[in-house]
Amino acid sequence: MKLELSGVQKSFGSRRRPLPVIGGVSLQVREGEFVSLIGPSGSGKSTLFHLIGGLLQPDSGEIRLDGRVINGERGHIGYMPQQPALFPWRTIEENVVLDREVNGIPRRDTLDEARRWMERAGLSGFERAYPHTLSGGMQQRAAFVRALLSPHELMCLDEPFSALDAFTRSEMQTWLLDIWEETRRSVLFVTHHIEEALLLSDTVYVLSGRPSSVLRRIEVPFPRPRREEIAETPEFLALRRELTGLMKEEQRKSRAENGGRAARG
Repeated sequence: MKLELSGVQKSFGSRRRPLPVIGGVSLQVREGEFVSLIGPSGSGKSTLFHLIGGLLQPDSGEIRLDGRVINGERGHIGYMPQQPALFPWRTIEENVVLDREVNGIPRRDTLDEARRWMERAGLSGFERAYPHTLSGGMQQRAAFVRALLSPHELMCLDEPFSALDAFTRSEMQTWLLDIWEETRRSVLFVTHHIEEALLLSDTVYVLSGRPSSVLRRIEVPFPRPRREEIAETPEFLALRRELTGLMKEEQRKSRAENGGRAARG
């Protein structure tokens, strides 16, 4: 499944006082590619996901899946939000198969596959447990399996590890790499964490501050399969420093521009 965004723009507010958020973003996720978006806070990364998922309609530009324009259409992506968003009254097993149920696939037709993936995710034995009995990392794994079981080939992951502690986050990154190597789904991943983006991705897009545009597209040069030890290599550290400097400069510009707007009132 190939995703392409061409000149996508989106503003909020009134016609008299529009607030431009997305200022003309063009990017692509090729079939089987893992792509990350990084950028300063408020740069519209989550808004892009809402546009791709059809929750919002772009003001201009096109969103295409395998060449077909899907502006404003829902039901084309698997989605994992920042929080696990598991329903507390459903068991883990029932939560995991929810996306398929919503798409009209009977639960009995997907339970065997769901249980195999739950075992692969370290959730075997917790099928009938309720979300509040699981750790944060285990809840995130359940949410990821739910997205993985979606019938859609494109997965959009919106900072899924941001609420986890550093150790659990590292474990989840390694686990996600292993799962992705096995499935090779097309993935668009939002993160503020530069090291995470470089560790996981084939391609990284750096977004500017609001209204966002693509500052830079980076093809990550490190071979796969990857392990976290690669983050200690001189090549990885040099690229991380370069991106950190770019992000700091963009954040400085954003603060200066926002301060100027506030002063103009």
